[in-house]
Amino acid sequence: MEIQENMNIIYPITIEDLQNDAVKRIGRKLNGDELHTAIKCVEWGLSSITDITLKSAIDEAIGKNR
Repeated sequence: MEIQENMNIIYPITIEDLQNDAVKRIGRKLNGDELHTAIKCVEWGLSSITDITLKSAIDEAIGKNR
């Protein structure tokens, strides 16, 4: 059971999510080249804030459960 719990996804972002947001923002879905660029930007953006987010989450969890 512990292995299965360790593999749970906390916050997924799908291509559908990205395309839906594009429709809201620009009124259409991204084409292939635009989608490729957007995916790379999302990956870079999320990887650059992951350490900060995880540290903050752990610090908050420890503080609230003392």
